[in-house]
Order: sequence, then structure tokens, then C-alpha cells
Amino acid sequence: MQSAFNSDFPELDTPDAHLDIIYKDGKFLDAALQKEIIFEYDQKLFPNGIHLKLLVPLFALNSEEQKIHNNRKRKKFLENGTVLFFAIDNLSFYCELEDDLYLIQVGNRTPKLSSCKCKLLGADDSRGRPFTPFNQKNYDSLNQLYSGASMDYFSHRKYHTGNAFKKFSTQNRKTLQYLRDTFSWED
Repeated sequence: MQSAFNSDFPELDTPDAHLDIIYKDGKFLDAALQKEIIFEYDQKLFPNGIHLKLLVPLFALNSEEQKIHNNRKRKKFLENGTVLFFAIDNLSFYCELEDDLYLIQVGNRTPKLSSCKCKLLGADDSRGRPFTPFNQKNYDSLNQLYSGASMDYFSHRKYHTGNAFKKFSTQNRKTLQYLRDTFSWED
């Protein structure tokens, strides 16, 4: 489901709030207001309660919980030689992975991409014609490649960063975000 809101809980289709909280004496306190946070919700809409994401120091958890939340997984995501595509303004770029690309997940955090040598191969204009002059370049990660292409070909832009999961797609137009969301850690 695609939410109309930029939410961490798109399945709720409602805006969310990011709270700075302090846990003290068995209560959650709003860090800014120094008042207890009392959550109000409709039990019919949320029979299992409200979903919270907490960031806590690992040492605050007992040893069994630490093992679960510090568990590191690494699995091949895309093969060496895979060609990926991305667009910036009116140019469509393509690049090739020169190493296998891995997903890395620690605990229940959102998986991240490993570094991966990759090569910017070329670009086409909005009519599909090869863009010239073009210089092929090597990079150490997809994020570095995206930023490099942006700086080299769009130096006028104020920002040169992008989320690789949202910017890059495969030849069959599946974004890395879609591939991550449908990825199986099982063998």
C-alpha cells in the first residue's frame, strides 16, 4: 500500500510523529515537555496496540535481547555484472556492479547496502540518444556513483545525494527498494 503520507507506518495511511522520549521510573516522558506520554488510540482500529520504534543503548537490554538486536545478517542481493539504471533530471544513466552487492541487516533495523565496486557506463538523453561526451568512471559504492554523476553532469544542483534504494532500478524497472522489501533472508 502506498501511503499519501511520508510515514514510517504506511500501512496505517496516517501521518506519524517522531518523539524524543525518556524512559524513567516505568514511564515514557516527552523529553521536551518533561511530561508523561499517554497514548490515545482506538482499540478497534489497533487491536494489537500502537507500534513503536525505540532507539536505546544496546547495554540497556538484557543479554538475551542484546543477542537478538545485535544479530548481523549479510546475504548476496545482486550479482557481479548486474546493470542498474537511474535518472537525474533529463539523463538516464546506467552502471554495472563490479562486485557482488550484499544486504546487511543488524537486529530488526532496515537492511542497508554493502559497499560495492561499480562502474558508470553511460547515459542517454530524454530521447534515448547516447549522451556525449561521456567519461566512464569507477566508484566504491552506488551512493558514491550517484553523487559523482550528479556532481559531474549537474554541478548546478544544490544537493548531489540520493537514496540508492529509491534511485536505482534493474533492467525490468524494479527499484532496489522493491527488491529489498521482497527479499528473503531464507536460503
